[in-house]
Formats: sequence, C-alpha cells, structure tokens
Amino acid sequence: MSAARGNLQVAGLAMLLAAVLLAGPFLLYQRLVPSVPAALTGLGGDFTLQSFWGPVSLHDFQGKVVLLYFGYTHCPDACPAALGTMARALRMVPGHWREQVAGVFISVDPARDTPERLRDYVRFFDARIVGLTGTRRMLQEVAHRWRADFSLPAQRGAHYAVEHSTFIYLVNADGQVVGLFDERTASEEMALAMQRWLGRVQ
Repeated sequence: MSAARGNLQVAGLAMLLAAVLLAGPFLLYQRLVPSVPAALTGLGGDFTLQSFWGPVSLHDFQGKVVLLYFGYTHCPDACPAALGTMARALRMVPGHWREQVAGVFISVDPARDTPERLRDYVRFFDARIVGLTGTRRMLQEVAHRWRADFSLPAQRGAHYAVEHSTFIYLVNADGQVVGLFDERTASEEMALAMQRWLGRVQ
C-alpha cells in the first residue's frame, strides 16, 4: 500500500469518526426528548373550574407538568387508588423539579363534592393536588374535550355511584396531553415520564 493511499484511508477514518462523534449527541437527544403521540394530538384543552380558593384554569399550570384525573370523592376504589398513585409519583420527582409538578382532580359529582370537600379530600394525598368542579354542563363540556366519560344515575338518593372513565392524563408544560395512565400504572413509570418532559423544558 502506498503512503499516499494509507494517508487517505487514515483521513477517511478520521472523518467518519468525527461524523459519528458529532451525530452521537444528536441521536441521543432524539431518543431522550419525548414527543406527543399522534393519537393524543388535539386531546384535552384549557378550562376554568372552581376550587376552594376560586377559579382555576389549566393555563395556570403553564410551565409545570401535570397529572390530571376525573372522578369523585365518594368513589370506593378507582379514585383513591389513582390519587394515591399520582401522589407517590409526584413525591418521586427529584427535589429540584418538585415545584414544577402538580396534580388536578376534577370531580364529576358537583352535588356532593363542594369545593371545601374537595380541598379536604385531595390534601390527604398531596398538597400539590388541587380539587376542582363546576356545573354539570361545564363538566360535560370539559369531559367531552378530554374524551372522559361519566354518568350520574337518574334516581339519586343519599348514596349513589358515578360511572366514570379512569384515565390519568399526563399534561406537559405547554398544556398538551402527552400520555395516558390509569390507577394500575406504577408510580415510578409516571414519575419517569414527568421527568422526561421536565428535562425538555429546562
């Protein structure tokens, strides 16, 4: 092999290595930076509902990653399980990000779930979860945009059950729905998903 040809091969290998080194961080970035799943595009949207402290809108959480759930305080199983899972996930987020995560619990049972009752209920799980409700019409409009289902019985006594979907929505810092979980999802999985989106907005 001539010296000139050897030098060309060495130069070529050096250029290839440089290209790999330059492309590596970009490819890693592409793998680590999350994207909005196509199936969730257009799901959700802003709303304004009532908390104990006054009106709260989704855009009030701009810059935070939010876990959001529709349910009601008299729910015997799915709701406390979901809120417990959400609370554990919020606590698993590392300390430097803990002020950038929040939870929202929307009650679809406004007849029983007053803002005061919601305040007492959600703070049992985590102080960063806010309880919201509204008129039945407002709740139906929000639920429709979020593709959440709920059904109140036609005849209601003192004790009744509300049928409702059990999605836990992951909402990014721009207010987009970027993931769906439920009460059976591991808290670790939710916490990791929140951290991935938090890492994107730093």
